[in-house]
Amino acid sequence: MKRHMSKLLIVSLRGCRPLLDFVLVYGAFFIAYHLYFLNKPGIWGDYCPELAATLYYIPAPTHHYMTLGMGLGLVAVIVFAFMRLYHDDTSVLHVHEYRGVLVGFAITVLLFLAFYYLWVAYTGPGVREKLFSRRIFGYACLLSIAGIVSARALLNHLMYLLHRHGIGARRVLIYGAGVTGRAVARRLSEFPAFGLIAVGFVDDDPQLACNPILFDAARRQSLPVLGTGEQLGECIRRHLVDEVLLAVPGASAEQMYQVVQDCRTHNSTFHFVPNVYQIAFQHTVTRDFVGIPVISLRYAPGRVVYLACKRVFDVLLSLLLLLVCMPLLILLAGIIRASSKGPALFVQTRVGLDGTPFRMFKFRTMHAAEPAYALKPAHTRDPRITAIGRWLRRTSLDELPQLLNVLIGHMSLVGPRPEMPFIVERYTELQRERLKAKPGITGLWQLSADRRVPIHENMDYDLYYINEQSFLLDIVILIQTFFFAFRGI
Repeated sequence: MKRHMSKLLIVSLRGCRPLLDFVLVYGAFFIAYHLYFLNKPGIWGDYCPELAATLYYIPAPTHHYMTLGMGLGLVAVIVFAFMRLYHDDTSVLHVHEYRGVLVGFAITVLLFLAFYYLWVAYTGPGVREKLFSRRIFGYACLLSIAGIVSARALLNHLMYLLHRHGIGARRVLIYGAGVTGRAVARRLSEFPAFGLIAVGFVDDDPQLACNPILFDAARRQSLPVLGTGEQLGECIRRHLVDEVLLAVPGASAEQMYQVVQDCRTHNSTFHFVPNVYQIAFQHTVTRDFVGIPVISLRYAPGRVVYLACKRVFDVLLSLLLLLVCMPLLILLAGIIRASSKGPALFVQTRVGLDGTPFRMFKFRTMHAAEPAYALKPAHTRDPRITAIGRWLRRTSLDELPQLLNVLIGHMSLVGPRPEMPFIVERYTELQRERLKAKPGITGLWQLSADRRVPIHENMDYDLYYINEQSFLLDIVILIQTFFFAFRGI
């Protein structure tokens, strides 16, 4: 009963999105109408000039403008539905969803204006009464898109909190406890917002039955092997499994057919995970090739304009942040010098774009006598870290001097973290892929649950970012980083 109530709650939250979008657009016209008249003196000036300076008469929104809001809201819901924006988004940080909302609303505005002016031209008389203020319409559009994106972000966060506590999450059984299966289990645990919880493994090796399989060494997370492949149907029924992920890349056709049949018998969804982790999952894309689903290598397009604009954005924002944070920088430098011996700044050689070394700046968080090129502390209780250093690391304020590296051009605000030279020397060919982007102060890895895992041992986030770079992704990462730092995560 509890499980059904949880699913009903999640379905209700998902189902409210079309109504919420319509209400936000409709309400945006009401607010935009009042914003337009805020600086327009009304009838109060005829009776009390002093009062007119602070109190203006704002007429009630006309029926015409509220009808426009209703029309634009309906078109937005229809366009979003055609673009499948009411389906669950499983992209990292929901970037695809936000991008779809921006594109979808732009299409909505163009369609609405086209149909509206065609209607005005067709009806003929009284054209002036049917037109509207472009400023009010512009205000309404800006408020609408801001409201829709903010509402989706809040709704996604609420879904994340519910799924993290197992409310409304779909139960997943992973067939295969090998490298691919463990990688899938780790990824599901990292992103509870997608509403998928792994309940265990099924593996053809009978010796693994009832034994826990460690799939995340950093967080000491493991899952039990619930049975063998022959017991798949019973495992699905006993553990109320909603979805089965076949993570055996070398599975035979007969084996795959049997798994599909078991899923159909017990009304579970079937998925097959190919062995793309050996060639980097982010380098592949699924395509329809003359009716045949195939997995192809994906090549990142040229991004000359994006990189040029990103450089301008980096310089302007880092310069602004340095000016605003200058008093804080001076204060922190003084506290560091006073609390322990040594300089306030820690300067270290790191490897940047295309393997080029550079000098990276940070606030010193460890005692000055400690080796500069040792592996980083695994936890804040490490005796090498100073008292103020623990707080600086927890709030990420030790990274602020890297804004100087951004101004110089060695780093960007968003990108893969720069590594030390002795680690880069041991890179595999796949790990060297992360050197194809300028290193950043923050990135996907810093926002993940894998921050305790060394950067060079977890390439997925950096490879994903390199292939999906966009301004929208950069902005989402920067916003998420601000909240992570604010909460001291």
